[in-house]
Amino acid sequence: MTLKFAELPDHEGFVAPVLPNGEPAPSASAFTKTFVGYQAACSCGWTDRRRFPATPEGSKEAEYRWWSRHAPPLLAAAPPSWLVTKSNLLCEQIVSLAAERPLAALTLLSQIESWQRTLLDQAVSRARETGASWAEVGEAMGVSKQAAHERFRAHVST
Repeated sequence: MTLKFAELPDHEGFVAPVLPNGEPAPSASAFTKTFVGYQAACSCGWTDRRRFPATPEGSKEAEYRWWSRHAPPLLAAAPPSWLVTKSNLLCEQIVSLAAERPLAALTLLSQIESWQRTLLDQAVSRARETGASWAEVGEAMGVSKQAAHERFRAHVST
């Protein structure tokens, strides 16, 4: 069974059978004869350290680990899908505007850039206030923790 959230398109959780050598089975055919337990895993490469018995209950426990351990921090960092849709639409409209009226697009992009900086500073400050590490801030922004720290440390009081 695949475990999914619409808000996490790059993450599909699954219960991985564990072979006697302790490694997750590479495919369904590899474990048809023997496996010793289950563990939670995700298409992104995440694998839970905890192993569960090779029983239906063990499978359910491993499934629950994906839902309870891996997905929640990802969901906390995922923007709402409705807002991503609006953002994508705005981007498409600005591309069209730039093709037809480049000076109007420049004016609009300049306005967006000015409030974007303020909003970004506020979001980083709030994330740090609520306990997010620099690594988590960097990951949410698609940069390293060092890059996030260097860019925002002067704007954040921690």
